[in-house]
Amino acid sequence: MAAVSVLAAEFQGVKELDDVYVALHLSQAQKLVFGAALPQVTAISLQLHHTAQIPAARARLEELLKTTLKGEPLAILDFETLNPFYGQTLAMFAAIFGFISVLMGAIVLFTVSNTMSMAVVERTAEIGTLRAIGLRRGGIRAMFIGEGIVLGCFGVLVGYIAALGAAWTINRLGLTWTPPGRIEPIPLSVRLSGEYGMMLASGIVLILVAGVSALVPASRASRMNIVDALRHV
Repeated sequence: MAAVSVLAAEFQGVKELDDVYVALHLSQAQKLVFGAALPQVTAISLQLHHTAQIPAARARLEELLKTTLKGEPLAILDFETLNPFYGQTLAMFAAIFGFISVLMGAIVLFTVSNTMSMAVVERTAEIGTLRAIGLRRGGIRAMFIGEGIVLGCFGVLVGYIAALGAAWTINRLGLTWTPPGRIEPIPLSVRLSGEYGMMLASGIVLILVAGVSALVPASRASRMNIVDALRHV
């Protein structure tokens, strides 16, 4: 038997965890679990600053298990292994954002394609003039594809500015939300710091989509008959 004094009741934020979580000193926990037997521990929990550090920590622990702790009955279990719900949640959000990315790509594709098609129609006479003075089909095609890429760059720049402004506004409104499985609200924040690689990759993909969107109108412009294009009003 062991006597304990309850100091405080703390909410952990998740009902399932609140039902089973008890924090106490290691010596008291050992006395409650092992009694008069030799004190032991059943697990050691390591907390890292960032999820990206897990591979390095795992590699270091595996090295220790092969050298200093060789022969010890130890195993390495990461947070996702112990909590499958975490991995399922990440997969759900990945599917949601993947669908949104595809939808955004489709919108960019049709918007830029429509814009470039209108530009081709409006510049038919100019295209005929350029072809008449010796500009080859490849030059016409490159001109319109370049314009599509410029439109994509401008759209990405405006998107970056809008995203940064929206994130700044949301982070200062003090909004809260209650995620699934939690019993108390947490601050709603949009974190862009450290996600520059993802932002850059998204921008590059959208610019490439804009360039691809201009391929069909550019090809149509390059195949115009010079005489017909010059007579276009």
